[in-house]
Amino acid sequence: MKRNYLFLIFFLSIKAIPVQSQDSNNFAINFEVGSGIVMGELNKNWNVRQDVGSNYYYSDYNSNSLYTDMTIAYFGIKPEFTFAYNKIGVITGLRFTRINSNMAKYSASEGDYFYLLNKVDGNNTEYFRINNISQDNDYLGFPFEIRYIFYQSRTFGLYFKAGTEINFKLNSKTDIQFLNEPMETYQNEILENVGVTPNPIYSSVYSSIGIKIGKRNRVNYNFEIFLPSYIRTPDNSSIVVPNSYSGFQFSVQVPVK
Repeated sequence: MKRNYLFLIFFLSIKAIPVQSQDSNNFAINFEVGSGIVMGELNKNWNVRQDVGSNYYYSDYNSNSLYTDMTIAYFGIKPEFTFAYNKIGVITGLRFTRINSNMAKYSASEGDYFYLLNKVDGNNTEYFRINNISQDNDYLGFPFEIRYIFYQSRTFGLYFKAGTEINFKLNSKTDIQFLNEPMETYQNEILENVGVTPNPIYSSVYSSIGIKIGKRNRVNYNFEIFLPSYIRTPDNSSIVVPNSYSGFQFSVQVPVK
């Protein structure tokens, strides 16, 4: 609920800004690249034998734990329409996103492995020794954002941005690295037993603060840092259940006359 209040306050503050009729409209194209680190936990559908916890970047590990990570990387092209003396920008466009997630045994030595339960048949229990499980999910989608520039000098600006996006899956690839290569023939069977299919739709809500460098009606360079943001759709990774994410974005804004 707190994040909903944040967006409500933001949009109400925009409505309070007077828009003068003599203010000329401006149009620009943004070319963006960005990435984020997702905080989450291991999906419980994976039957790992050890008593493990999910750990993150820069966390402490122990020899009996797995580490899991999930990252988001994207690039896009987004037209932006500005008004209210260029203080407010409405942005949309096209974005390609790759969501990568991994699970592996944490160890200082290479080649370490963990046990993954495949099936139980009567008195027989079948485990596989796994080095690593990784997954890439590719999405193509449409962001919608509103940017509010609350400080602007001749060549420097500060802004707040809030947005949402909806994306559609293009491709999904899961790779299980077995300790013994001949076991790779069981990969599809393991994935069927886990029973988690990546969601065909990816959606998130996010906000950021950023700096804008450049003169008006010239090429501008934007760098922004995401505030805690949230994935709204489930199962965008079969490995990690996400909570929130943070990251950064760099973009080049080219005016169109």
